[in-house]
Amino acid sequence: MKQLPMRRLFLLLVMACCATASQAQMGDFISLKRANNRHVASYFKGSRIEFQHVNGQYINGPIEAVRNDSIFVRQWQIVSYITQLGTSKVDTLGSMVYGLHYQEIFKIIHNKKEGWGFVKNGSIFMIGGVGYAVLNLINGAYRKEPIGDPANLRSLGIAGAVAGGGFLLNRLHRHREKKGKNYKIVYVKMTDK
Repeated sequence: MKQLPMRRLFLLLVMACCATASQAQMGDFISLKRANNRHVASYFKGSRIEFQHVNGQYINGPIEAVRNDSIFVRQWQIVSYITQLGTSKVDTLGSMVYGLHYQEIFKIIHNKKEGWGFVKNGSIFMIGGVGYAVLNLINGAYRKEPIGDPANLRSLGIAGAVAGGGFLLNRLHRHREKKGKNYKIVYVKMTDK
């Protein structure tokens, strides 16, 4: 006799979970894919997006809605002003929701967490090579050593090669903008409306 109320409680709990899960269907979203249809990122209601419009304007902010082949992004107007004490202060004047068709997005700036990015883009090599060369020249002038000394020229050559390699890495480094023949922006319809 005591199992009957327990079964009713279990049945009630299962029905409540099913009712909650049925309300959790995701809305439409924008998907960024590579040319080989490989998924890169998804942008849906509540997520942040940064992109360039076809007219060249950069828009970033949280997505308010994605529906009917359109994306609605809230942009905040933030200004800085001078206080009576002469210091500057930043304040939010308001916000505006931009609605645009998803094909009006020229390129999406995708923020992939990239570890050691300063090494991959070569900036650390350029800073290190130029910094070493400058310090070598300053120390040589302080010690009154000739710049044309073979050991000194070898050190300067290595520093120049490191800086040049960093410059080459910087030019070859892929940037965050994702558009063109390598990427495509796809609208994924999840609702029946």
